[in-house]
Amino acid sequence: MDEASVAGAALIVTNKTTGTVDEAVFCGLSAEFKSRYVEHYAALDPYSPLLDARWIMLSTCLPEALLRRSEWYNEFVLSCGVRDILGTRLTDTAGHSVILGVHQRIGRHFSQDVEPLIAAITEPLRYAARCHLDRLNGEQQVGTPQKTKPAEEGRFFFHIENGVNYPDECGGVFLSPGDAAERGLTIARELAQDGDWSGFSVVVTDERGRTITRVPIES
Repeated sequence: MDEASVAGAALIVTNKTTGTVDEAVFCGLSAEFKSRYVEHYAALDPYSPLLDARWIMLSTCLPEALLRRSEWYNEFVLSCGVRDILGTRLTDTAGHSVILGVHQRIGRHFSQDVEPLIAAITEPLRYAARCHLDRLNGEQQVGTPQKTKPAEEGRFFFHIENGVNYPDECGGVFLSPGDAAERGLTIARELAQDGDWSGFSVVVTDERGRTITRVPIES
């Protein structure tokens, strides 16, 4: 919160089987409203189910007309002193999902520090969320990435192609091909916001040059 100059944040672990919140951490503006969310407003939340691997603003994914009618927005979000939320789904399993949102105070705007900070912390946050669900489900003991390094971990590359090739020379280390593919999808969605890349594809390859996935960039 301090680094991004935001007024609050919430981390929510939802049980897909029961449809209820198993865990929640609310900080800043919404901290004292946590129990109200868990006990009542979680069931009315129209925003959380829309979140995916991208960071998505509440105000851009739900129309203002819907928000004006929403009990969740009017009686919970605004009551917390929050005007807008920037959120993402950190991870999903068969039984749980983990979402994170940072909160914009009423009358304020997100600072320019938010975007670069999110770019830096998203992958570590996803790893931490996966480890937490592993511990929650009793599947494995949580440790540092070095101590719990999966066999599939490796470097993956993200090439931009459409007749013209923009090869990725550096790549990045991911825990599995699935995680690398998820990152490729995120890159494609980010580039889609710039019309100059429409029609191109993000091609994810492993260290041997084998294609993991090809994601079209569609504006």
